[in-house]
Amino acid sequence: MTLLRLFLLVVCVATARSEADAEADAFHTGFPSSGRVRFPGGGRSISGGPPRRNDNSHCALLIPGRGKSSARDHALGVFNGIQFPHAGDGFTCVTFQSVDAAFIAARDRLGLPRPGKNPGKEDLSNLGAVLIETTRNLAKQYNLPKDVLINGVPLIDTSKTIIGSICHDFLLPRKCEPKRYREYDGSCNNFENPRWGAKNTAFKRRLPPDFADGIDAPRVGHGGYPLPSPRLVSAHVHRDEGLHDHAVTIMTIAWGQAIDHDLTLTAETKDANKKDPDCCKDNPKHPECLPIHIPDKDPFYSLFGQKCISVVRSMYSVRDGCRLGPRSQTNELAAFIDANWVYGSITKHAEELRLHRGGLMKSLPVFREYGMKDLLPLKLTDPSEGCIRPNNDVYCFDAGDGRVNEQLVLAVVHTLMMREHNRIASDLYKYNPHWGDLKLYEEARHILAAITQHITYNEFLPMVLGKEVMSKYGIILEKQGYFNGYDPTINPSVSSNFATAAFRFGHSLLPSTIERWSPSHKYIGSQRLSEMLRQPYDLYKGGWCDQFIMGLVNQVAQAMDDSVTQEVTNHLFQDPNKRWGMDLAAINMQRAREHGVPSYNAFREFCGLPRAYRFEDLLGSMSNKTVRRYSEVYRHPDDIDLWSGGVSERPQAGSMIGPTFSCLIGLTFKELRFGDRFWYENRGFPSSFTIEQLEEIRKVKLSRIICDNSDDIKDVQVYAMVLPDHDINPRVPCNSGILPRMDLSKWRDLHSSNPRVRPVF
Repeated sequence: MTLLRLFLLVVCVATARSEADAEADAFHTGFPSSGRVRFPGGGRSISGGPPRRNDNSHCALLIPGRGKSSARDHALGVFNGIQFPHAGDGFTCVTFQSVDAAFIAARDRLGLPRPGKNPGKEDLSNLGAVLIETTRNLAKQYNLPKDVLINGVPLIDTSKTIIGSICHDFLLPRKCEPKRYREYDGSCNNFENPRWGAKNTAFKRRLPPDFADGIDAPRVGHGGYPLPSPRLVSAHVHRDEGLHDHAVTIMTIAWGQAIDHDLTLTAETKDANKKDPDCCKDNPKHPECLPIHIPDKDPFYSLFGQKCISVVRSMYSVRDGCRLGPRSQTNELAAFIDANWVYGSITKHAEELRLHRGGLMKSLPVFREYGMKDLLPLKLTDPSEGCIRPNNDVYCFDAGDGRVNEQLVLAVVHTLMMREHNRIASDLYKYNPHWGDLKLYEEARHILAAITQHITYNEFLPMVLGKEVMSKYGIILEKQGYFNGYDPTINPSVSSNFATAAFRFGHSLLPSTIERWSPSHKYIGSQRLSEMLRQPYDLYKGGWCDQFIMGLVNQVAQAMDDSVTQEVTNHLFQDPNKRWGMDLAAINMQRAREHGVPSYNAFREFCGLPRAYRFEDLLGSMSNKTVRRYSEVYRHPDDIDLWSGGVSERPQAGSMIGPTFSCLIGLTFKELRFGDRFWYENRGFPSSFTIEQLEEIRKVKLSRIICDNSDDIKDVQVYAMVLPDHDINPRVPCNSGILPRMDLSKWRDLHSSNPRVRPVF
């Protein structure tokens, strides 16, 4: 820690400012009809009380060091009878006047449109951009170093500035009441901090952000040198070498992606037509464009004359309290495992997915006349969003998360969970025929969220992290009774390193092809992964959903290493009429750089590993080949991108991943358990299950869901994310007691008068 950080001072100003506060309040006249925020120019007038030497109550921030307070501040201080610290005092005084003036200048340059009744991500991005410009103005005025911008400026109490009177309009306060069911947007999970983990809040940070200018310029290399193109790193380090895992099935990848889509969705910048800017072709380019340069001698893209991969920066976000400081990004989803990838994070969308009868969700009965289960409903609104459609008569699927069509195997998991909801709702009706549609729907949703949590911690994380890491972070589930670890002081919001790097480890596991197997576990055929991205249309073929499910539980994943299939490094989202696509590995690295995510080396140190000062220091943590390749593309170990270094680490014993990603993922899932008031094992809340109901939820395995929601699958291995093995993971009949089904009679309402009434379909 630097001397500057040790002595950084923030001065409380609750006293001696009542008259100044009153004047500032008078400045705020609301949003005029023009739709722009207007304040009288000139900032805040300072008055109140007799002048005192070094009246620090008018300093928003005091910074040790030779004074850099502007001459303008001193002149205004003299005019108002106030003497600010000066060079001889050894401090810089960042005044509240200057904060106000910096905000007004930023607002006047960028504009600040009036927010709607329920401010959304666009409204917050507009405010976020103005706050970043305010920070930039202050940095110029006071010549603030990066250390102060990162660690000091965010400590300014903006509630005592003009910003505080504006912030309320964008971050509306929420009154919370205890309820049995979650809010779709994740708000009010924590009564004291209703926005923790809520939709459209900023990703938090484990480490201070690493921006080149301390504000928002993407990360640069050690010593200020430019980092190598992410495409160069991808092509040189993350080559397709085709090694396979020994135990993990493709179902692990599919479930991991579903959970990722339950937790994170970074708000994307759009152009004036709400489309993705083409940062390689548009002229002029969108101001938020950050394309990836493709080297001239690229082994693949040079064959097609391609020089650029289009990437646009993520939307601005607003941190709690409208704090100033470095740029942050918005998570569009609630940061809880709440199954909203099935239901949606917006009430309007969730309502559109409901059938509004019998508690059921909408489905597509395309094969019902053949005795087969329904598919997901069609995506009729914005049908081309996230889809590659061969013509206007072909539609993708609709689900709680808009990325459902990103790859076909993800659509398969969505289909299983939609069917499971409808199965649960129908069974609940048997035991509670007096329940209305909404009650049936909400209780089925409540149960499915609990099942999603249980499978994630009982089947997915043990494979990814291993028992030792899970024990270290306190995320081994209880075998009986309730969990007593809920802690309202834990902020469960997802971190930027998790969203941009750590939980993208699964990209190393992606196969080159997706296989189809018969219900009798015989291989049928395979298709290239790139041909199935944003093209889920094979599910319209009768019986193929079962074949893909069987493929998910029988096909082995790629090894967890630095190798990534060229299906996603050369052909990601490839248009049918082209021979090249995008590079997922390069995009991962570019995204983390523009989010200001520090390097792999910084997170090694955060996780208790020794920092690498030379590339040779990484020998043992990675293969010799990988270390050599790093030395050929990076100048210094500090330059290595977090995602790249994390997937290249040797896995720990009993785990799929190395120590750095184990640390970052383990810590995240600890917070998601300990910081979630609605966690399914909790006791004492309106949302809590009875102990009998909790015991039924604990019975559920993913293999049971496959059995109940497929068409013709009669047997499956006990743990669907692990390859079948006669001794340790045998295939068992679906109707055997080894795969018990939840007894939903434990949800029988005591007021029910006729438990035998048939369900409504």
